Amino acid sequence: MVLPLLWVMLAALALVLARATATAAFAWVGALMLAVWALGTLAARLAARGLAATRQMSVNLIAHEGQATVEVTVRNSSRLPVMWLVAAESLPAGLPITGLRGRVGPLRGRRSFSFRYTLHGARRGYYQLGPVLLRSGDVFGLAHVERRAAIGDAITVFPRIVPITHARLPSRRPAGQVRARQRVLEDPTQVIGVRPYQHGDGLRRVHWRATAHTGRLQSKLFEVSAQIDNMLVLNLRRSDYPGSPTEAEETAELAVTTAASLVQHALERRQRIGLLALGRDPARPATTAPIRVRAGRDRTQLTAVLAALGRVELGPAEDLASALDQEKEDLSWGALVIIVTPALSPETARSALGLRGSGFDVKLALVGSGAPSGDSAAAMSAFGVPAVLIKSEADIGALGI
Repeated sequence: MVLPLLWVMLAALALVLARATATAAFAWVGALMLAVWALGTLAARLAARGLAATRQMSVNLIAHEGQATVEVTVRNSSRLPVMWLVAAESLPAGLPITGLRGRVGPLRGRRSFSFRYTLHGARRGYYQLGPVLLRSGDVFGLAHVERRAAIGDAITVFPRIVPITHARLPSRRPAGQVRARQRVLEDPTQVIGVRPYQHGDGLRRVHWRATAHTGRLQSKLFEVSAQIDNMLVLNLRRSDYPGSPTEAEETAELAVTTAASLVQHALERRQRIGLLALGRDPARPATTAPIRVRAGRDRTQLTAVLAALGRVELGPAEDLASALDQEKEDLSWGALVIIVTPALSPETARSALGLRGSGFDVKLALVGSGAPSGDSAAAMSAFGVPAVLIKSEADIGALGI
């Protein structure tokens, strides 16, 4: 802005000198300078009206430590050329990139250019991309026009997942204690024996080794199980976390990693699981409603849950005890409820025990260095609500919930 202002001031000075000295040369110089400035500004503004940018992403959901390729195309739809153009992508902090995040050069009418870069998912989160800043002007640099384009794209980085070595998420409820209200199915992943082949058994059911050993067709005998839902409740309510911002963020990341690991563990074992996450959703900043993902076990369930866990942040949310009381109305009877939280308030303890008394199987995962003591966990376990303490990611792999 300094050069245009100086240019106009010199033009005005030339006109003043022309009037004071009655010299036509000064008048011509001043008028010419003003004309160059006015025409350059007009041409720059007209040419900039045809500028637009679009962004194409290879994916908008990436795994932790994954990558996404982004290509930005800048197009000049006007017939007028842009003498010089600076196109720069605005990127959020926390995501390393490789490649070009901008380009400089002229752009003729009805033409376009592009640049490409790669985002590396080094940190879980929901990241807004852009806008693309387009700055152009005239050939003398006297006029500057700035526009913003390609607004509204976002990318979500999934949380880190720690493999859980436990065989499954066992329920401590003795077999036969719950009468399933949903249909009873045979679990093909749990072979408990063999029986003679019966008419109607499919080829997948035939136990070929037993058949070869006995000389007669034998069929696999599967364990009978009921389709009982699992519901994971993640508490990221800011007031339940430590006062130190650094410690609160570390504890929150540990809680999200725990939740993501449990969800993958359940889905790998063909169990239905859903999510209720209390916290701030940057994709919906105007609401404090929890993020809900209905229970399921199909191929898209893990993506849906990890996308929600990638977005959720520490923030204002309803009380965990109130959320548990409300969620009880929508749970299928006998469901397993896993609560991941850093704090165990008396209200939360009462709600968890209330769920247990209403026929639900409830487990607690208390996370962070400031998690309740082992005495609190032991007290909850004594009332039928097992609790485990998770101080670091090393504790996640040995979860016995």
